Amino acid sequence: MERKFRVISEEIGYWEASENPLSADVGVIRENGQLWFYDVGDGEENADPRMEGANIVLSHFHRDHTGNIERIHEGTLYGSKETCRHMGRGTIVEQERTEGRLRIFPLPSSHARGCLGLEVDGRYAFVGDALYGRMKAGRCVYNAQFLKEEITVLKGLRAPYLLVSHWKGMVREREAVIEELEEIYSRRNKNSPEIVVGDTE
Repeated sequence: MERKFRVISEEIGYWEASENPLSADVGVIRENGQLWFYDVGDGEENADPRMEGANIVLSHFHRDHTGNIERIHEGTLYGSKETCRHMGRGTIVEQERTEGRLRIFPLPSSHARGCLGLEVDGRYAFVGDALYGRMKAGRCVYNAQFLKEEITVLKGLRAPYLLVSHWKGMVREREAVIEELEEIYSRRNKNSPEIVVGDTE
């Protein structure tokens, strides 16, 4: 299946995720004459040749988001401490960092440690897989503390729209997402650090 490039705005587009090989959506942003990528996907067919020499923000260290880094030798790579450790290189982002109209920020998540988001011009914010829980015995599980912290970060964004990897169409309204996450958080049990959402079957 041929992958497709989708346009979100004049400055933002993305390469759609694929299932075989498993590869995340790859965001492409033009900022002040420079090209930025949010994640790089996995597999040769999901590699954009323009990644070489570009600025790259990795959402987290899972291979479907980072696999093509092995093909990229030049450029500036930003990641969390966990992601840079997995990659063996990169500029570590531990607190909010602004680059022109772009804002790179840590995003607490139950999905993986060390997630980063990328807000573009206060209009859209790439969040990768950070909204998802982690799978445990066929069920989706959230860490209650991380979820609470994530909701706080999302509420602090200016962007009204979130760009969510592996979500058809990628664009979600931030307020609707916050409402969903708050509903999940409301299910917490004070005797457990985890919130189990349900079965995948």
